[in-house]
Amino acid sequence: MKPIFNLIVLLIIGLIFPASAELVVIANKDMGTEGLTRKKVIDIYMGRNSVFANGKIAIPLDQSVDSDARSQFYEKLVGKNMSEINAYWARLLFSGRARPPRVIKREEEIVDTITESSSVIGYVDSSQLTDKVKVIIRVE
Repeated sequence: MKPIFNLIVLLIIGLIFPASAELVVIANKDMGTEGLTRKKVIDIYMGRNSVFANGKIAIPLDQSVDSDARSQFYEKLVGKNMSEINAYWARLLFSGRARPPRVIKREEEIVDTITESSSVIGYVDSSQLTDKVKVIIRVE
């Protein structure tokens, strides 16, 4: 009886306090990311800056629209919920000033794309890290 009780308690704790993933913004390990601060990452993801300090075009990758990681990313990094982000991008698209980040549906694809290009940055759960990418910032 006691093991069943322990299991029930663990399930309840898991429902009340779900595990929070640590999101990290990553880049190709060979990309020079000197000077790439949290503010500059925000500027890249919000379409205000499209060039890295080394002169390469910055291509940000987003997770799928229904992804919890995407919601967490924008809330923690930018301080905006998805409704605010969608409205922001609708205005920028209408004015022709910028394009939103490219959407990649799976975290593994984000890591693979970053591995192949030194112009791309993305965010993934820290469990997806490999030795082929480097962490630019941790999203807390």
